[in-house]
Amino acid sequence: MMASKKPKAMTVEEFIKSATMFYIDADLEKEYADNVAASVGVLQTRLLGIATADGLKKYIREDRESLDRITSLLNISEEKFKRIITMLRIQKRHTPTSEWSLTKIREQMIATPSFMDEVCDLLMRGATLEKYKKLIPAYYLENFQIDASTLGRLASPDDIRRLVKKGLEGKYNNKIGDSFFKYASDAITSECDKTGLTYAIKKNVPLVNKVISIAIPDESDPRLLIDITYGITTSSAQTRYAERAESVASKLRERNLGKQDKQRILFINVVDGAGWIARQSDLNKIERCSDYLLNLQALDTIGNIIHYYL
Repeated sequence: MMASKKPKAMTVEEFIKSATMFYIDADLEKEYADNVAASVGVLQTRLLGIATADGLKKYIREDRESLDRITSLLNISEEKFKRIITMLRIQKRHTPTSEWSLTKIREQMIATPSFMDEVCDLLMRGATLEKYKKLIPAYYLENFQIDASTLGRLASPDDIRRLVKKGLEGKYNNKIGDSFFKYASDAITSECDKTGLTYAIKKNVPLVNKVISIAIPDESDPRLLIDITYGITTSSAQTRYAERAESVASKLRERNLGKQDKQRILFINVVDGAGWIARQSDLNKIERCSDYLLNLQALDTIGNIIHYYL
């Protein structure tokens, strides 16, 4: 049944006031709490071995998250650690074109024993080595030391819990994003199901040459294109997302030129999360590109939008 009144579009100001800064999935929270609890005891035992050079090397080979956890234990900034590794590469007459991630550094350590020796030496006693004192400010270098004080931190389950959670944060953020997508897409497709409308999920839409979260009624002849995103933190990915929205909107403007309101193809963005509030320049771009900008609190209006236009 078609809605009689055209739904009102949400402004950025209204979006911000009603935004869900942190989306909570109770099942996911329990899953990660259980994972953290199970990991604390295991990691506490394994990290005790880093007191010796051989033990440190063994741990690095066995744990994919080892460098992340060791630098966290030593209170070394990941950014500074990667800068120092870049310095070591340059000293070996390499010409870096990009910085190595912690994963890449570990892979190179495992593949090259001399590099493994060098990085482990830096981590264990860099604070006392003259060759580093001339190259790295003492403010940063003093943390490069594995001693009784460092190992004493392992006696605290809370400190180990912090390390475990830090290692899981990226995966947790991705899972929250996936959970938000499912919640939002289920809400939209259930409205379609009520009226017998078809839809395509995460299909390439030839008209805009982009994979769209939901195309109604299908990707080949869409009437509504709906993209869904959630962000806890800020990153350049949000700018790329906004630029992508601008590209979609530009192609739709060409297609919709001269069309009556209900003959147009609509572009809707379902966006939420603290990261988008913090990155309002990109949020503003998305709002300008969208026929409707919705957050979680406004998602219940999707039925009215679908019924009005279809």
